[in-house]
Amino acid sequence: MGSARFIFLALRLGLFQACLGALSVLTLGIFNRLLIDEFEVPAALTALALGCQQLVAFSRIWFGQQSDRCRWNQLRRTPFIIGGAAAFCVLTWIAGHTVLWLAAASHSGSQADVIWRGLILALVFVLYGLAIAASSTPFAALLVDVSTEKQRPALVSIVWSMLMVGIVAGAILLSSFLGSSCATAELSNLISGVERLITVAPLVIFTLVVASITGVEPRLKPDIGRHHSRLAATQEMSLSDAWTVLKGSPQVGYFFAVLSLFTFALFLQEAVLEPYGGVVFAMDLCTTTRLNAVWGIGTLLGIAATGFLITPRLGAQRTALTGGVLSALFVLMMVVAGLLASTPLFRAALFLFGVGAGISTNASLTLMLGLTSPLMAGTFIGVWGLAQAYARGLATISGGALLSLFGELTGSQNSFEAYAGVFVVQAVGLLAAGLLLLRVDTKLFQAKVEQALSSVLASELD
Repeated sequence: MGSARFIFLALRLGLFQACLGALSVLTLGIFNRLLIDEFEVPAALTALALGCQQLVAFSRIWFGQQSDRCRWNQLRRTPFIIGGAAAFCVLTWIAGHTVLWLAAASHSGSQADVIWRGLILALVFVLYGLAIAASSTPFAALLVDVSTEKQRPALVSIVWSMLMVGIVAGAILLSSFLGSSCATAELSNLISGVERLITVAPLVIFTLVVASITGVEPRLKPDIGRHHSRLAATQEMSLSDAWTVLKGSPQVGYFFAVLSLFTFALFLQEAVLEPYGGVVFAMDLCTTTRLNAVWGIGTLLGIAATGFLITPRLGAQRTALTGGVLSALFVLMMVVAGLLASTPLFRAALFLFGVGAGISTNASLTLMLGLTSPLMAGTFIGVWGLAQAYARGLATISGGALLSLFGELTGSQNSFEAYAGVFVVQAVGLLAAGLLLLRVDTKLFQAKVEQALSSVLASELD
């Protein structure tokens, strides 16, 4: 595959990630803010409802394994990706109307209606999470199917950069419906904007997903011989057989644990970053909101550059260590900025932290795609996705919990010392994850998994 053709393919596949980025802005950004601020729904109920999509992350393993077995029209991944996209677009429309329905209950003053309608919204987001898992897990497996080991660092750079592009573009486009988050708007105008948004956005997103995926996956050839027999046996492989293969390499459990640690440490600041800007640097609400853009742009640059400039030279393991060390140093620089009450230093440190995080993310994703088997890519991607989803959720909860803990020790959770404690824990976690990723051995993984897979397939073919 020529370089220009490969880059075009990567950009095309990146449209799928861009759509997921835009959806995250809508569900975790717009819906969250409207429910809590404008519609005055209790924050705990809102967090429960929107967070339920992460509770079903375990389904990623099943969807990945089913995509390994699928042979619909000689395709494995495409039916799941497009079918899942259709489901999450419909559920986005349903969720938007449920948000408005919940808002009506809040304005009527009926707490009972607020609670049970909030629980219905939670159920909608459980289904939404299942649809995301059904689509995104086979999509990541498709990246393994259409790339070689040498191409994957560049592929990760482009595809995951498009995720950040989708977040930025989504924020800009969605704001055209609702206006600036800093502006005062009439409630009726907001409701009208939400109605337009949930009608147009799902249609646009589904169209882009179809354009991104259709025709990309190579059809399985009905060849005869050993390879065909292995494919057929894989199709009949049960989840218990897949679990046997997963246990066949010690690297599976090791990488699962390290990837969980890395994801946990990377997002530990998510719940405390904006309050830190407000408490320590006296930033207003809109200014602290824009801190995510500072970090996000740095992450985008880090991810985009790493696959082309760093990983091919250092290898994924040493690149992960480099990113971990840089991320840890710049987290500590944010603490120093708070000690000095220097807003420019804080912004610079936050941007550089994003760059370091992007470097680590690219390296870990490259390792993640490399730690698969072509016949079971979906299953392995499901396992890695499970680690990331639950670790990120735990990080969000733990960030607030650690802030409260350090607050008890320092006298107030709104003290500089309490926030500094959280950032120091994060720096230690990032450094430890970078060091542990050095021990990931993709060749040992491939050998052990191939051995276990051959044993299982031999029993299936007997």
